[in-house]
Amino acid sequence: MDRILIKFADDRGRIRETVFETAAPGDLRQALVERGYYILSEEILDKGLWERVQGVLPFLGGVSLTELADFTKLLRTLLKAGLPLRDALDVFLEEAAKGPLIQAIEQVRDDIDEGISFSKALARHPLVFPEIYVRTVVAGEKAGTLEAILGRLVLHFQGMVAVRRKLVAALIYPSVLLLVSLVAITFMVVKVVPEFVDLFRSLDVPLPVFTQMVLGLSSVIGTWFWFIVAGLVAGAYSLLQFSRTPGGRSLIDRLKLRLPLLGSLEEKFAYSQFSRTLSTMLKGGLPLVESLAVVLDSLENKAVAARLEALPGMLGRGESFAKSLKIIGEVPTVMVRVVHVGEESGNLGEMLENLAEHYDEEIGTLTSTLTSLVEPLLFLFMAVVLGAFIVALLMPVLTAATNIR
Repeated sequence: MDRILIKFADDRGRIRETVFETAAPGDLRQALVERGYYILSEEILDKGLWERVQGVLPFLGGVSLTELADFTKLLRTLLKAGLPLRDALDVFLEEAAKGPLIQAIEQVRDDIDEGISFSKALARHPLVFPEIYVRTVVAGEKAGTLEAILGRLVLHFQGMVAVRRKLVAALIYPSVLLLVSLVAITFMVVKVVPEFVDLFRSLDVPLPVFTQMVLGLSSVIGTWFWFIVAGLVAGAYSLLQFSRTPGGRSLIDRLKLRLPLLGSLEEKFAYSQFSRTLSTMLKGGLPLVESLAVVLDSLENKAVAARLEALPGMLGRGESFAKSLKIIGEVPTVMVRVVHVGEESGNLGEMLENLAEHYDEEIGTLTSTLTSLVEPLLFLFMAVVLGAFIVALLMPVLTAATNIR
């Protein structure tokens, strides 16, 4: 039996929350709907191990953009072929492997059977379907153009996936080099340096200060190695928890924007995401002010979102989009000009899509530059550090050899 907290409203709009015990949540929902209640939300109170892990690491309950794009593409194809929405979801579920997306789609299908709209059913799974997805589907349902709206979402997600792949491809090699460098240096400090201690004692020569520092560092790290590893793990976990708080996320995003080269890359990616997402919603028929609120909430870099948070209010007071961006002051000039042209021509959605493609090209150029710079710098770092250790270990030996002569 599961204990489920359900929030529901009756036909007079009165909202209630009740804990139910049931072995069949679907039957319970159906019974409430048949009595005329409208279900607002539901939460399983007795969570299993996997649900508790998701509570600590919420990203485990989500899906990748690629999965979401593939599902949307197939659903659009099936609808275009003339299948009803319910049957199209069944076709998708027949051959799909188990996972968070499949579980969500199964519940969406059950909700549709109970008379709930497609968009409201999607909205019950915020970890799987982002708000832009739900809002855009709402617009498609209202306009009767769900198939066309799904096509725009496919293009949106495919564009986002392409940009992320560029970033990942550019950062993988430097990351591997850095990891190899750290492993090599750690091995040198923990395993190689201690082997020279007995040799230095037998030479009976005064050790240079640099050599003493290296030996002291090796002794400390070798003695407290696992405590240091545990401390690093605890620090990483604490940083993860801090990043989940609004203030922590904003602080980390601001620091990311100040990094050399990487900060520019982060900013361009944020503006690319902003332009592409807003373009998708505008082409889907959603109003600009409503779209901006959703787009700003969905931006991954919250520092950039904070720069633009005044936009909906300024537009609500009658300011033009381009003038509002110019007043904010921290927005790139190219964005202001493109938005101005889009407003003047009445083709803002198309111009924003072109702007996103412009930023994508700049991201590609910048990632190539970053890769070409980071590689020699990492090799230089590794050579200097390892060379310093070698010099520190050879200096006493050379001193002893000179004394013998």
